[in-house]
Amino acid sequence: MKLLKYIAIIGALGISSLFVACENNLDMEPETGIDYDEVYVDADGVKLALDGAWALVSSGNLYAGTSIFHSDLLAADGTRRIVWDGTFIGYREMFRKSLNKNEGTIEGKWGTSYRAINIVNNVLANLDKITDAEEKARVQGEAKFIRGILYFELVRFYAQGYGFTNDNSHLGVPRVTDPVMIFEDIKYPARATVKANYDLILADLNDAKNLLKPGRAGSNRGLATSTNASAFLARVYFSMRDWERTAEEASEVIELFGPDALNATPISCFNNPGYTSEDVFMIRQNLYSNAGSANGGITTFFASLPGLGRGDVRIQNQQLSLFEASDLRGGLEDNPEAKVINEISKMYYKGYGTRAGRTRTSKWGDYKTNVPVIRLAEMYLTRAEANFMERKSIGAEPIADLNKVRARANASLITDVATIDIDLIKLDRYKELCFEGHALHDLKRWKGSVIAPSGSPWGAGAVLQWNDPRMVYPIPQREIEVNKNLVQNPGY
Repeated sequence: MKLLKYIAIIGALGISSLFVACENNLDMEPETGIDYDEVYVDADGVKLALDGAWALVSSGNLYAGTSIFHSDLLAADGTRRIVWDGTFIGYREMFRKSLNKNEGTIEGKWGTSYRAINIVNNVLANLDKITDAEEKARVQGEAKFIRGILYFELVRFYAQGYGFTNDNSHLGVPRVTDPVMIFEDIKYPARATVKANYDLILADLNDAKNLLKPGRAGSNRGLATSTNASAFLARVYFSMRDWERTAEEASEVIELFGPDALNATPISCFNNPGYTSEDVFMIRQNLYSNAGSANGGITTFFASLPGLGRGDVRIQNQQLSLFEASDLRGGLEDNPEAKVINEISKMYYKGYGTRAGRTRTSKWGDYKTNVPVIRLAEMYLTRAEANFMERKSIGAEPIADLNKVRARANASLITDVATIDIDLIKLDRYKELCFEGHALHDLKRWKGSVIAPSGSPWGAGAVLQWNDPRMVYPIPQREIEVNKNLVQNPGY
């Protein structure tokens, strides 16, 4: 129990928190000091610390919440496919493209990420405690995987996109790879370049890919596998517009899963208590361990069912009009007898909880079920776009990948390859993956724009380009005040 207590303390003390503790609470070290000899005394301690990092990755500040929710909210367009109806001021500002450098969830994403990064840095520094070679490779691979995906998360939200400058010398996020073991070890790093961030992300994910074993959902404790690393590498190369390597990594995932791995219907991909054949990387949740039914998890904001959800995100008719009648990804169900999401058979429903009567998505309707972060359908659509842009057919022709996803949805198939253009690919991707955290990152990759909604300080109808300063999160003001080497993003 004493070891677990120390690990819990480590989980609460990351780079961000240590800055504040060092500056504002110098008299508290005896109370919060950590005996690292007891934490990392043996292999069990190292592995328990790694599990603490996984718990942070699975929190509402990251992949069970804001990693998905923030992307869709900031990129929400004034053409009003979705509307923020909630009372949280920070999220209303996010929807209106008027971000606040003191907003709590923006601080939370930053702080949680760096706490987890500090844990895995300590894990990597203590690998010598693990003598079993296979177990050591697993722990090292998972640690590298976590650090890689978290730096990817940070640089995508808190910095201008890849390609903003020709050499990517624009400011990214602090690159911290040395473990903080005691208060005296704390450094105050400046922001690295986006290139330096991406170099570390690619190195970590490729190391994870080489260290871990391939596998489908449920392999390796249901956490990271070599296949998961390939899926994230596909996302990283995608953001870099490195089309060939994107298609190669996506193909590795698709080939391992096999040609018949897509779930039978789109709705069956969501609100599942266990793994499905389509899950590539997911966050496991259950009744006792989840991001929360209150204000922590994504279900809180999307759902409107009796006793569940705030109904903050409203779906507009413009969204439903995107789908042809036969497409299973559209369709609206009005069933006042439905008490839980599994009693809804269509992808959209009229809510009967908070803010009843408004249209909701069925993707996020049960806080205690798993959160799919990467689905196999994403890999098909990613490969299709990459091959189209590169004019190649790595793994398959774009028409085959697009039709694979369309067929599952009972949407009309593409019969003439000449009709495929980037607008069709964008729309296909949106119809399949909407509300799953892709909107902001797709916008930046496509170098597109959004129309500001009513209530925006820019004025309703104002066009904000992908590289507008307000499409980038501010560095949390608390970090700027504590770490004088940090530079704030323009506009804040």
